[in-house]
Amino acid sequence: PQRVHAHYAYHIIRDATAILRRLPNLNQASTAVGKQITICGDLHGKLQDLLVILHKNGLPCAENPYVFNGDFVDRGKRSMEVLLLLCALLIVFPGAVFLNRGNHEDRAINVRYGFIREVRTKYRMQSERLLHQIERLYRALPLGTVVDSQVLVVHGGISNKTDLREIWTLDRFKLASLMDPPQSAKENPDGTEEDDTPERRAWRQVFDILWSDPQVADGCSHNTLRGAGTYFGPDVTEEFLRRHDLRLLVRSHECKLEGYELAHNNKCITIFSASDYYEVGSNKGAYVKLSGNPLTPQFVQFQVSAAKSNKRRLTFRQRVGLVERSALKSLAATIEARRIGLEAEFKTRDPESKGTISVKEWCEAMQNGTGLSVPWRLLRDRVLSPAAAEEAAKTGLIKYSETFCGPGSQSGCYVTEALYRDKMALESLFSALDTDHSGTISMTELKQACSLLPNDGSEPGQLCTRLARCLDFNQDGRVDLNEFLEAFRLVESRRPVEPNESPDEED
Repeated sequence: PQRVHAHYAYHIIRDATAILRRLPNLNQASTAVGKQITICGDLHGKLQDLLVILHKNGLPCAENPYVFNGDFVDRGKRSMEVLLLLCALLIVFPGAVFLNRGNHEDRAINVRYGFIREVRTKYRMQSERLLHQIERLYRALPLGTVVDSQVLVVHGGISNKTDLREIWTLDRFKLASLMDPPQSAKENPDGTEEDDTPERRAWRQVFDILWSDPQVADGCSHNTLRGAGTYFGPDVTEEFLRRHDLRLLVRSHECKLEGYELAHNNKCITIFSASDYYEVGSNKGAYVKLSGNPLTPQFVQFQVSAAKSNKRRLTFRQRVGLVERSALKSLAATIEARRIGLEAEFKTRDPESKGTISVKEWCEAMQNGTGLSVPWRLLRDRVLSPAAAEEAAKTGLIKYSETFCGPGSQSGCYVTEALYRDKMALESLFSALDTDHSGTISMTELKQACSLLPNDGSEPGQLCTRLARCLDFNQDGRVDLNEFLEAFRLVESRRPVEPNESPDEED
C-alpha cells in the first residue's frame, strides 16, 4: 500500500513532538464538555484495530476525547502508520487526544521487537532521520493522564514507592531509554539496589509505572516474569488511591482474552486494544468509556479477524446474535462495575437484613444503582442465577446477592429480547431497508424508504436527514443493526406512563 512520504512523516512527528513538549508529566483530561472519555490500550502496530475503534466510537473532538495508553508500536506490521495517525490526530485535535508513554516507546525495545526494522524497511535512506525524531517524540510523551482528578491512567501500573508528586516534578526528557538506567546506586545485603540519587529515583518512578503488573495477593515484589517493574497487590492499589485521593487506576500492558479485566475490587482496570495479539482468534480487543459522576466504566469489545471472516458468511440471524451477546456482556460489565452502589441500594430496602426484597424493590434498586432505564423486570431471568430467578417467580421475593452471579453465564440468554420491544418486527424492518443485504443501511437506502412514507410537506431528503440524525449515532454515513435497535430502545425508554399503569410495571 502507498505510504506517507518521508518528508511529511517527519513533519507530522516533529509537530506532534512540539505539542507534547509543552505538556506536563501527567496530562489533565476532563469530561466537562462531552460527559465521557474513551481510553484505549496497547495497539502494537495494528492499524486495523485503531481504525475499527475510530469507526465504532467516532473521531476525537471536544465532546469525544481519547486517551491512548502507550505501546503504539512494535510486533504489528503497521506500527509507523499507527504512530503517524495518532500524531496527526493529536495535531488536529490537540485538546481531545491524550497520548501516554508505554514501555515500547523506547528505542532499545524497538530494536528487539521490530519497529526499528519496519522504519528502515519502509523509509530506507530517510530512516535514521525519522528514528532520531521518533526518539524525541518518545521523550516528550507524558507519563500518564489524570481524568477529572478521579482516575489515573498509566501504561503499566504502580509500586508501593510510586509517588505522583515525584512524577510531577521529574525531568522526563532525560529518559531516552529506560533500559539504560543511571548507574549510581547502593547495594543492599540481599543484592538488590537502593536508589540513592535524584536521577536514580526518577528513573525508578517511571520504570515502575511503565512496566508493572497487578497481582491477586497483597504486597509488592519484583516482577520476575518481565524482569522489570513490580507485581502490586490490591492493598497497594487501595493505599495509592487513598493517598492521592483517586477512585480508579486504569492501565494496559497485558493482553487479556476479553480485551479487558477488572481487578483489585474493581479499582484496577486493564484495557488492551490489540485484537488477535498472538495469533488470529487469540483474543478480543477493547476500549473503555468513562462517564457519569463519579466516573463509571463501560467496555466495548471488538475483533478484527472475526469481523473480516464473518462479514460475508454470517446470516442475518447470526448478526443479530452478535449484537445480543455484545449487549449482554456490556450489561454484565456495567453491573459488576457498579456493584458497590447496587449493594448499598439493596441494603437500604432490606433494613432487617433478610437478604431478600420484592421484585419491585429490586427493579428500583437496579435502576438507581446502574443509572440504566431498561425494563429490569423482564431482564430479571438474565441477571439473576437460575435458582434465584425461579424462586422469585414463585414467591415474588428476590435474593439480591444472586444479582452478581454473572449475567450471561446461561447459554442462549439474549438480552435484547428484553431491551427492545417488538424485536422481531424491528429485525424484519431492518432487513427490508437493507436492500443490498450488506448488513448496514446506507443513506441511499434510507432515502428510498423515506420516499415511501406519507408526505407531510417535507422532501424525502429532509426526512432522510432527520432520520439519519436519529439513527446514525457514530455519523459514519451508514446505520448498522445495533444503531437501528438502539434508536428504538431510546425512544421506548421515554414512553409516558399510562394512567392505569404503575411506574414500575413492565410489559
